[in-house]
Amino acid sequence: MKLFRQHINCVYKIIKPNKNIAIEKQGFTLIESLVALVIQMTIVLLIPLLIFSLGQLKTTVFEDRTYDIELMIKDISHTLHAKDVKAKMIKKKELEIRDSNTEINYKLRNQKIIKTVGHRGNITMCNHVVDVHFEKLTHDLMLMKITYQEGTTTHEKEILL
Repeated sequence: MKLFRQHINCVYKIIKPNKNIAIEKQGFTLIESLVALVIQMTIVLLIPLLIFSLGQLKTTVFEDRTYDIELMIKDISHTLHAKDVKAKMIKKKELEIRDSNTEINYKLRNQKIIKTVGHRGNITMCNHVVDVHFEKLTHDLMLMKITYQEGTTTHEKEILL
């Protein structure tokens, strides 16, 4: 039996460790770093001013009752000046409006102005109301005097309906 020799025709890669290898990295220049630092410092300095100004506006934003009162006025005037209103009765701290098929009451109860339709349901129209007084001026016009509490202060408004 003959042995055949195989010739290996490959060369192994020889790795030589190099001590002085320079790697190029893309970095920020000094001017770019200074601009970024100025922007960060400006933001850090503006945060206390922003907190202080929002603290002063807190009473205006969170305790403002004008939006609730305007919605209540719109609802009352809409029901008062509807075409099918038959009778408008003013009682002590209460306004009663009778339509062709329903009866709508607005009354002060537990520091709230409550709307009831057909003596059913309680819809809270406005909270923290101290006093309300309805007065009939002419056949079409009514005056509503409302005293309400906003935070620690008490406000009084006269509204022409």
